[in-house]
Amino acid sequence: MKRVMIGCSVLKKEVEAMLECPDIEYRWLKEHLHNTPDLLHLEIQAAIDAETDADIIYLSYGLCGKALVDIQAKSCPVVMPRVDDCIAMILYDRSDLGGLRCSSYFVSQGWLWGEDGIGYEHDRMKEKYGEKRALRIARAMFKNYQYLLFIRTGVETAEDKQKCLTMAEKLGLKVNETTGNIHILDEMISDSKDDRFIRLAPGEVIVEEMFWSAD
Repeated sequence: MKRVMIGCSVLKKEVEAMLECPDIEYRWLKEHLHNTPDLLHLEIQAAIDAETDADIIYLSYGLCGKALVDIQAKSCPVVMPRVDDCIAMILYDRSDLGGLRCSSYFVSQGWLWGEDGIGYEHDRMKEKYGEKRALRIARAMFKNYQYLLFIRTGVETAEDKQKCLTMAEKLGLKVNETTGNIHILDEMISDSKDDRFIRLAPGEVIVEEMFWSAD
């Protein structure tokens, strides 16, 4: 049986460290695709279409800015968590996630170092505009936040935490910490069929309403 997971590389370290399923083949897509939902949609669909001999495909994505709407299963079932995005995935157990989104910008190991991460974005602006202007732009971008919320999943290092502290100081934000996990993905690949997951039969298409409720 060929099992494939197509996922965002922001969770690559967590998945490879914590999902003990050597039989699963992984296809990682770049995290910066979240900036362009239309392109993310095309890349995910292309990755699904390419797996012509897979028996089941897992997606470690949520709705992701509606990028998953109209994604179609092709030759095999496609399964994914019923979540809004990867933050909702790794903080699945937090009942106060909605409130946290109002005050906090979330950072994990992947978001710190990836091509769409906070550190990378600052470095890119610094090269383009210089340190002072880049700092003004960055602070304007984050003016509606009070905190950087550092999510510990078990793959981070002291260097990651220091990078978060450094960025928070530059942005004039405080740092909070919480713990996250990828238990929802573990349950998914264990073939759980409850209402936490969306399951598409071959030929079926994702519609946004699938994410609204479990009914």
